[in-house]
Amino acid sequence: MLISPAQDKDREIWNSFVSKNYPPIGAFMASWEWGSFQQALGRKMKRYFIAADGEVVAVLTVVHCHLPLGQAYGYAPRGPAISRAFFNTPQKVTELFQTIEHWAKQNFPNFIFLRLEPPLDPKTPIVGKRLAHPDYYIQPRRNLAINLTKTEEEILMEFHSSTRSNVKKAERKGVTAEIKKEMTADDWDCFFGMASETMARNEGKNIYPDRTYFETMARTLPNVDEAQNGGLSLCFFYGYQEGEPAAMNLVLFFGTTATYLFGVSATSKLPSKVTTYLHWYGMKEAKKRGCRYYDLGGIDEQLWPSLTVFKRRFKGEEFEYVGNVDVIINPLAYRVYNIVRRIRKRGQN
Repeated sequence: MLISPAQDKDREIWNSFVSKNYPPIGAFMASWEWGSFQQALGRKMKRYFIAADGEVVAVLTVVHCHLPLGQAYGYAPRGPAISRAFFNTPQKVTELFQTIEHWAKQNFPNFIFLRLEPPLDPKTPIVGKRLAHPDYYIQPRRNLAINLTKTEEEILMEFHSSTRSNVKKAERKGVTAEIKKEMTADDWDCFFGMASETMARNEGKNIYPDRTYFETMARTLPNVDEAQNGGLSLCFFYGYQEGEPAAMNLVLFFGTTATYLFGVSATSKLPSKVTTYLHWYGMKEAKKRGCRYYDLGGIDEQLWPSLTVFKRRFKGEEFEYVGNVDVIINPLAYRVYNIVRRIRKRGQN
């Protein structure tokens, strides 16, 4: 196998490969545009094709992540994206990761490790001399998504009875929704005001990146109505109760999946069930735009018990991936990194 850098002219080839080969969940992080967004945030990033016998069999985006004392590691968000022909062939998967092991050691001597997140089933054997499987993960290992290939009536009827009831209740309480084609300064102020209320309900835990992150995303990624050739695009769904702002969802569109990324809501408007309605509105809009799935995001009974219950009441399909796979480049520094990480985590609990 041969690993070579991608060029600017390769955007459509790259996105086409990811769209055709990636499972329904998480593909947007392997897209060309997500890499450009990482660059816009000031992070060093480079894209690579992996080929065998003259054909592309995987693509890999490597983001450089800095650590204290001048240390660094590489991160491939939801990557590598792998050819479907490899998925059920353990020998090919092993060969692919052996190639990445050797290549990473030769090309990134200053990294402590290269963290991969391949979209493979948890039972897929991934073995190698320098591979480690941490018991924690960056992106959710399990996501819940709604299949949009059915009719709207069929989708709605599959919801838990309480969720169906909340959709109707929202309509009775004057809840409406729209797509924001452009976020004004006032819209951003409203978004972060509701984000503060959402965090307060979550025991003060900050689950949101800073304002620069969101504004950079909105500046870097095209609006869903302006996306070209199936590239990654952004959509803000805005919910109101009796004309007053009540909730907002940030949703990404790529390939045939719409992915709910972040949501905020006003505490005083929660009795209107606007959060449930806004997801239902998003599902209907995604279906109109030809999507096959609406990804409600990560689920985890331990980390997010109430949120997981809320999402599971939509009765979607659950997807699970293998999680982190670390290519260890500096074994001693890797051990120190994990010791320090465990100490810091204990201090946060």
